[in-house]
Amino acid sequence: MPEKKKPVKRVGLGAAPEKRVIKKTAGSPKAQKIAARLAAVQVLYQMRLNNQEAKSAVREFIDTRIGFELDGDRFVPADAELLEEIVMGVTKRWTDIEVILAKALADGKKGEIETLLESILRAGIYELMAHGSVDTGIIINDYLNVTTSFYEGNEPKIVNAILDKVAKSVRD
Repeated sequence: MPEKKKPVKRVGLGAAPEKRVIKKTAGSPKAQKIAARLAAVQVLYQMRLNNQEAKSAVREFIDTRIGFELDGDRFVPADAELLEEIVMGVTKRWTDIEVILAKALADGKKGEIETLLESILRAGIYELMAHGSVDTGIIINDYLNVTTSFYEGNEPKIVNAILDKVAKSVRD
């Protein structure tokens, strides 16, 4: 009789539920893109906290979060391609984003910011730089919505100001 394997303990994004409860194709394409932006911020944040490599962090998120129930809630599944593209793009253009972010923070007389807010700004800056075919207002609005899902203070104003300033400098 084969020996029963012990369950693998997961760290980082938590243990995977038993099975997907939501089809990966559920929700409108627009809702899936918004979910991808939120997921990208979560993955970037997780990468920073756990010093994870981008590709494995994205794969782990897709395998354990998209389409699964989380704490009794069911969310629209993220557009996995957009999620991966944002996270990998931020990683590849880290230095460019770092320069833009540092300048925007200095211009706004902001010092250090916490990791979650930094993750939101990095994803937003990347999209403003790389997704010229997506309207600036859509990108900024989606990242404002992401910000308000985590913060109740002045952070949405900070994100709006920085992304608006960045958009004016990286887009015509």
